[in-house]
Amino acid sequence: MNRYGKPFAKGEPVLILDRKDREYYDILEKDKVTNIRGDLLQHNDILGREEGFILESQRGTPYRIFRPTLGEHTRLMPRGAQVIYPKDLGMILIWADIYPGATVVECGLGSGAMTSALLRAVGPRGKVISYEIRGDFIRNATRNLHNFIGPKKNHIIRQMDIYEEFVDDHVDRLILDVPEPWRAIEKAAPHLRPGAIVCSYSPTVLQVKETVDTLRRLKCFTQFQTLETLLREWNIEGLSVRPNLRMVAHTAFLTFARRLQT
Repeated sequence: MNRYGKPFAKGEPVLILDRKDREYYDILEKDKVTNIRGDLLQHNDILGREEGFILESQRGTPYRIFRPTLGEHTRLMPRGAQVIYPKDLGMILIWADIYPGATVVECGLGSGAMTSALLRAVGPRGKVISYEIRGDFIRNATRNLHNFIGPKKNHIIRQMDIYEEFVDDHVDRLILDVPEPWRAIEKAAPHLRPGAIVCSYSPTVLQVKETVDTLRRLKCFTQFQTLETLLREWNIEGLSVRPNLRMVAHTAFLTFARRLQT
């Protein structure tokens, strides 16, 4: 469980950075050792200390010790399914207007990356309901969620086929990360409150077209918008100022729409 501003405790994730800024992720346990190419880092030397310190291995190699951010946790945590990348998580939170106190239904729990972001955004007064049909995804995501943010009473997991069942009402936001989001939209539409926002995450443009066609056909949605986010970092070292040679380009299309009164 992530405890910001407090000493590291057992069961928390830890981010370890080497001299080349390479990242290593682990879960802290008493007497456990993280082995980085022969460099041994004792977890007992991390537990009880505040983040931001330098820890030397038995060979004298320095490593910087931090708590992972949500973005780092998303990229480095154990995966049972492909995750939504941080650049898309940020867009979803803002463009879908995930606000404190909202009731959000997400379809497709995956590895729990989106769920972590949603739970932080809705706060203790909000509620996140996750529909996921696969038990192995649920087990892995539950572990990741517990490691990063701890148990949450306002998170409900429904092991259901979203294409067949939708049992929640007066939903404020609907986030879809499923292969056929148009099928989920048809089932969910009657349960969304007027003004609710739908966000669909789809890798291919053919999925986007089918989704938008369905939204238009239902005649209870408006303000359709589809976008993608491309992320490129820059290298700033002395006189070397240039874009990095690699970038995170297309990951998925994000499609948004708003529910009308009917």
